[in-house]
Amino acid sequence: MVNTDYVPEWYITPFQHVQYTLARNQLHMDLLFEDMNNVDKFLSVEGAAAQVDFYSDGTYAVVQLGDTSERNLIEVYGLLLHEAVHVWQKVKKLMGEKEPSSEFEAYSIQSIAQDFFEMYEESEMRNVP
Repeated sequence: MVNTDYVPEWYITPFQHVQYTLARNQLHMDLLFEDMNNVDKFLSVEGAAAQVDFYSDGTYAVVQLGDTSERNLIEVYGLLLHEAVHVWQKVKKLMGEKEPSSEFEAYSIQSIAQDFFEMYEESEMRNVP
């Protein structure tokens, strides 16, 4: 269940090409847009469990992750990793990198994915006794 205290925060990729965050519901999307008349719909791709939308010529990325109550942690991390790769693909394009080294690519995706894993943990209710 989504933690009602969670507020999306912007993270930034190494070399500062793309800022990214995690939205878990429509309220989070509303918080990310300055013009309330121009807010995108949360999970607008029909049937998607997660998606990423890019803004300002790709320099901002909003990963959206819906209800995860029916998914195990491995599935959730898989979804977040998938979206992290899309963020990396945008970074690579903005950097003009056509063939980055395999280690550069792996470390970049790892860094972005770990940020999403952390955001997910922050966005989930904790069962504290």
